[in-house]
Amino acid sequence: MYVTEDDHERLTNLAGTTDTRGARLLAEEMERAVIVDEGEAPRPFVRLNSKVAFTDLTSGRTRVVEVVPPDAADIDRDRLSVLTPVGAALIGLPAGESIGVLTDDGRARVLIVVDVEQPQPAAA
Repeated sequence: MYVTEDDHERLTNLAGTTDTRGARLLAEEMERAVIVDEGEAPRPFVRLNSKVAFTDLTSGRTRVVEVVPPDAADIDRDRLSVLTPVGAALIGLPAGESIGVLTDDGRARVLIVVDVEQPQPAAA
């Protein structure tokens, strides 16, 4: 899994703000992440504010969400907090990669990233 240096610092700090399953998973993911410079990863990967299409292999359902900081989360607008177990699990994964995750209700899921759209740079 990959993460940029800026995202690594921000995500590590976010993971330390609460003691939830998602925050603990995010902290674990940040410990094992490969830190890369912008554009250095061999292929696009899920970052903060990325839009990601993923399939839950357990249910067969495909969703498209934007992985966002908790203060920007809005499930009605498909904006998934990075501090949820699913949001934390998706961070750093390129298309074609999969991961197992336990959801907040304790159900096991296997997620596979179908497509990643990198976040748009902030307007100057």
